[in-house]
Amino acid sequence: MFQYTGNPFVDAGIYAICEWIGKSKPQELNKNDLKILINDIVPLYLTSGWSKSQYSIFPNNPITNPSVKDKEGYLRKYLLGLLKEIEPLKESGTCITCGKRDVTNIRTKTEIPMIGSGGLINYFPNGQSGGDYCPACTFAVQFSPLVMYSCVKLLLFHSNSEKVLKYWTKKAIGEVKKQLVTKNFTGCFNEGYTNPTNALFHLIQDIVLKYEERWLDENPSINLYHFTNYIQGPDLEIYTLPTPVFRFLVYAKMHEKHSDWMKVIKKGYSVNWDNVMEEKEYKNKTNKVYLNLLNGISITRYFLDFKNKAVLGDWDLLSYYLKEVRKMDNKRIETLKRVGDEISDYIKETTKIRRLNQLEIAKNYQSFRNILRIIEKDRIKIGSRGPLFTLDELVDDLFPEAHIGWKETQDLLLFRIYENLHDWLIEQKQLAEELTIEEVEMEG
Repeated sequence: MFQYTGNPFVDAGIYAICEWIGKSKPQELNKNDLKILINDIVPLYLTSGWSKSQYSIFPNNPITNPSVKDKEGYLRKYLLGLLKEIEPLKESGTCITCGKRDVTNIRTKTEIPMIGSGGLINYFPNGQSGGDYCPACTFAVQFSPLVMYSCVKLLLFHSNSEKVLKYWTKKAIGEVKKQLVTKNFTGCFNEGYTNPTNALFHLIQDIVLKYEERWLDENPSINLYHFTNYIQGPDLEIYTLPTPVFRFLVYAKMHEKHSDWMKVIKKGYSVNWDNVMEEKEYKNKTNKVYLNLLNGISITRYFLDFKNKAVLGDWDLLSYYLKEVRKMDNKRIETLKRVGDEISDYIKETTKIRRLNQLEIAKNYQSFRNILRIIEKDRIKIGSRGPLFTLDELVDDLFPEAHIGWKETQDLLLFRIYENLHDWLIEQKQLAEELTIEEVEMEG
């Protein structure tokens, strides 16, 4: 009766139906299953919490249309009518979603979110008032609200990965069934998120952390559709989680420094943590780590604790991020690591901690490059073996884009130096404090 189509609303409905009925594949569904589904869901949709959600999903449908008196009877008749029209899949058809059945009626936004709206046809193909959806795909869409997520507007989660969608559907349907048990009908799944970017990462990390799968082999494409379907002012924003970012999140979850990765995420929030008592006080604040991951902007700086000259995570975790998300080649990563090690050895040997301070406070490409030149001159004076870097390494690995992106190189060198010297720097600070105490005692 059904197969996945790639259409987010249709697929959401199919996954919801399968999970509700308890079938693992859509091919296992039959019309008796769908009659049971109708009997279960029609009363649910008529509760106050769920009927409010319908205004933004299916405007002017039987539930939301005040002129319809017998809403339950009307909705049952509508769904049973669609069910009666469902035909077996064919080799081809005119439906724009499944392509396996022919269309009997043009569907409007009353039945299918984000498509035509009756007479408002200016922006729709061929001047149509809606879309070519077959009865089966139209039927499936009616149950997509069961797996939608409330985030001021509504979020629809979609992926090419059956594992990701099955686990998400399992969670969402589980929450809906809790409403049935408790008789507390609040509508679409709501965890108090109002920031869609934060909600996306919350949902992904929740799935990855909760379910043990070979996620690194999954390579899913994941989209989040944040929409309203009001007759006046429909709106849609699409958030795409790049597959490399998903893979990094999975790797970070498995890494021994996972707790440090969670600290990196917390650094993305611009809040005063001394005043934060509960998660709800920051969960909807803008998170720059999340935004940068979605927009291809480096997050290396968030792995650094400048105040304590320490790092969050380790070079292994950071280098995986560099390879997977930043697409750095191994040669560049190894060069940065080696140069960071060489500078660490130089600082420790000469105790010139001021050079580290100079690397930290460099404000532009020229000044940072000049500090490296001074360090190289110092190394020559003390007879260090070999150059800090070759000309090719300078051009290809340290500053492949010259002044563009130099700060990422600065962050990566500082990360490696902090990782190498953190304990030693603490000892130097303690020694300096002890010497100061001794001098004061002697003067006394």
